[in-house]
Amino acid sequence: MLQAIGWIVYSRLFLKRVIRPNAASSFMFAYGTALMVLLEAGSGASWHVLALPVTCTIFSCLVAALCLRRGATEPVDGIEAIAFSADVWLTVLWAAIAFGYGDIGPYAAGFVIAGNVTTLTAFFPVLRSTYLTPEREQPAPWCIWTLAYTALTITTILADRGQHPELLLYPALSAFLHGSVALLAFRGKPRRSDWVDEAKTIYIGQSRIHGAGMFAGQHFEPGDMLCQLSGKAIFGAVTEDGPNYIGLGPDVWIDPIAPLDRINHHCAPNAAFGAHRQLRALRIIHPGEEITLDYSTTEADPDWWMQCGCQSPDCRHVLYAIHRSFADHATPPMASPLMQLVWQKRHDRYKTDGMHPDALPLLMELPEPLPLRIPPSLRRRSSRHLRPAAQATTRLRQQK
Repeated sequence: MLQAIGWIVYSRLFLKRVIRPNAASSFMFAYGTALMVLLEAGSGASWHVLALPVTCTIFSCLVAALCLRRGATEPVDGIEAIAFSADVWLTVLWAAIAFGYGDIGPYAAGFVIAGNVTTLTAFFPVLRSTYLTPEREQPAPWCIWTLAYTALTITTILADRGQHPELLLYPALSAFLHGSVALLAFRGKPRRSDWVDEAKTIYIGQSRIHGAGMFAGQHFEPGDMLCQLSGKAIFGAVTEDGPNYIGLGPDVWIDPIAPLDRINHHCAPNAAFGAHRQLRALRIIHPGEEITLDYSTTEADPDWWMQCGCQSPDCRHVLYAIHRSFADHATPPMASPLMQLVWQKRHDRYKTDGMHPDALPLLMELPEPLPLRIPPSLRRRSSRHLRPAAQATTRLRQQK
């Protein structure tokens, strides 16, 4: 009963896009439980013995099928693919022994132990993904499954009375592994103080990119507005120790209020600014997924640059202002209308005059001398991202 309740809760969370199950583990659970049903049914097991594996098989196959939906969850990475391949070969070997030998009684203990190795390989991907991104799972179903396997462990102890201790391995190991995923998932559950709005659409959490980040508390479709950029307007070249500015155009910034003061850069972002200073989703954003922005789309300063460590496959490694980072693009990047105008004007001049985008002047020119300015969003970028000259500036300087 607890197994069925856990699977119903898990499937419901998946259909509502609250969780993003690990696809590799889901497929391993599906064919592993199906093989167990075939093995136990072939050995003449009664219906009450088959109830647990049949329930697990039906729901695990459902979840595995749902993982095939486009954008339902993250694709399988290289490490998960290795674990999947290892599990397939171990399962094939285990099945060959199980179905190839009529009487495995003399080797029952070793057979049970060997079979549980596949339990470890099946759980490895979901343990790893939940450790790296705890927001992908919710603790509730995993806690239910932990209780179910704990109850099965206790029942086995009472029924067997210690005569076959190897029989405790599967339920005890399963209880431990399900409980481990539940504990890891608790790490990604936002606290009340982390929410930035009453509707619980955005919260602040620990980022894998850098420090604290801005996360989605609900499902967003492409084009949905995530939040409005608000804060104090900054004009001209201003340098301050620890500014957190977001550029609107040449020498025009906003010192943002939460949550945009915590948004991190990514070279393949899932959000961008549009008209009316609105941050909008570029693609589907799942609950618990970090909301990211391409910093280059908020910079028009030709002298600005920063090293990047976002770990994206499309990482540019070094970021520059919008006209330089996207100089080879035929169309302007997703950005505010004014920043797109900056890109377009310099791009047209580059095509017409053959000038490099870095040599083109700003749309707005400030009187000389131009004071030194720390790159914006210092709190969102570690000190190693800043130029030595910018790091040396720690006091407020304004243009005279």
